[in-house]
Amino acid sequence: MGNLVQQMLNALIQIALFAFVPFVWWLIRARRKSPFLEWLGLKPLKDTGSRKIWLWILLGSLFFLALSFLLLYATVKGLKTATSNFSGLGFQALPAILIYGLFQTALPEELLFRGFLLKRLASRLSFVVANTIQAALFGLIHGLMFITVLSWLQTLLIILCTAGIAAYMGFVNEKKSDGSILASWIMHALANLITGSLSAFMLI
Repeated sequence: MGNLVQQMLNALIQIALFAFVPFVWWLIRARRKSPFLEWLGLKPLKDTGSRKIWLWILLGSLFFLALSFLLLYATVKGLKTATSNFSGLGFQALPAILIYGLFQTALPEELLFRGFLLKRLASRLSFVVANTIQAALFGLIHGLMFITVLSWLQTLLIILCTAGIAAYMGFVNEKKSDGSILASWIMHALANLITGSLSAFMLI
């Protein structure tokens, strides 16, 4: 129970921290144009491509999982990661994993990177350049946290893999679901839920 309450508090703090700069920006620059959550892309999914959006989400989730396992076994296996807290806890960890996967990591990161950064950059630059920048920053942040415990080659692998995931999610949001970040939130959350659950049951 204590772990669950702590996870909820951590999630609220993380969401508040990651939404602070976007909220201030919106308050100053865009509050007369659209509601805050809609401005960030928290709106219903809309299929704007020739294929169904759920296919893109499924493919992205599989892509995300495959790269996550690659990173786990090629780089961070044996190191303490975000899911290490659930290791060996089994079913009792599932509520905390749900909060972690949906709200502590996936939602705040999607709000900041795909909801705020990509949209603001794309309003001034071409989509390809804007998406590349947000993906590179996403990759750097996730890779550089391991730079003191991994080789430069392993760190580079983490940066490239996570950047690739971020670029795909940005593409799906903006080009296949009319700017909604729900697509990338679902992909991101599914990958986190699965890796967290596998850790809880000592399968990874």
